Amino acid sequence: MFRLPGECVPYGNYSLAVAVTSIVFVAVAIISVFGLFGAIFAPVPVLYYYSKMGRVRGVIIFVLSMTLALIVLKPLNIQRGILYFSMLGFVGIALSELLRKNFSIEKTIIYCSGALLSFGLAVIIYVSLTSGETPWSVIFNHISEVVKDSIKMYSQSGVSAENAAFLTENTDLIIRIVSGLLPSIVIVGMIFLIWVNILEGRLLFKRMGMWYPSFGNLCLWRTLDKTIWLVVAAGVLIIIPMETARIVGMNALIVTLFIYMLQGLAIMSFFFQEKNVPLFLRAFGYFLVFAQQFLLLIVAGVGMIDTWVDFRKIDRKPDISVE
Repeated sequence: MFRLPGECVPYGNYSLAVAVTSIVFVAVAIISVFGLFGAIFAPVPVLYYYSKMGRVRGVIIFVLSMTLALIVLKPLNIQRGILYFSMLGFVGIALSELLRKNFSIEKTIIYCSGALLSFGLAVIIYVSLTSGETPWSVIFNHISEVVKDSIKMYSQSGVSAENAAFLTENTDLIIRIVSGLLPSIVIVGMIFLIWVNILEGRLLFKRMGMWYPSFGNLCLWRTLDKTIWLVVAAGVLIIIPMETARIVGMNALIVTLFIYMLQGLAIMSFFFQEKNVPLFLRAFGYFLVFAQQFLLLIVAGVGMIDTWVDFRKIDRKPDISVE
């Protein structure tokens, strides 16, 4: 249950909460591999302690944890600042507030995405005002830095000299492509971030005996049948010989395929539960899907085909429990 404002919390719990949250932040910033994927899970401690300790205490714990993490990282010259941790913490706080409302899974993700997008725009405007650059210049410069750093890291990871040279020569083209696909990248990134934290939060809260919205049986989730028309519209825009139309079409296609990927993952979860697949095999299956891009496309395709085939026979099967 979410903690009421008047309840007392032992000081030892504060220390543990700050220690756990700050350790997660530091780990995400220091370990390169964990930093790439671990940031997805970083809001979970903030979500948990904000829900358990209450609003005021939760914010205090987050601020103290962020401050401690920045102090630890400063001597190491790690390129992670207050805005980075603020963004991660904001996800946990916003999600906790929405969970209290007991909305549906769709509304929770949409509202949290809207809040996160508003926060991000506020950060961009702040950086723009303090740097004297236009908001678009701030975004473009950030994209350029990320792409160049990614190409540099990839080139140093042991790839062939030909591949490294090809990426280096086409850096400007890659930056242009990423800039054009930025809307879909942002939307997909936000939804995935929130979706993962909702699932992780449910496991953690259940283990700790705390209340959490049920959201129904998520392995039976599916998008609206009309979503398929967005795929059709995106395909039409892509074949139009106009750069703007193609960019819009590609962004729409990426978002809709991501939605169908989530539906495909729900189908995987359904059959894992029906067949009583062991937990470690389920984890390995999900790992393979996200490790291999072609498997992601197959899962998205399964989700799309489910519009007509109805693999789970949702209208005929009783609701099974979600563990």
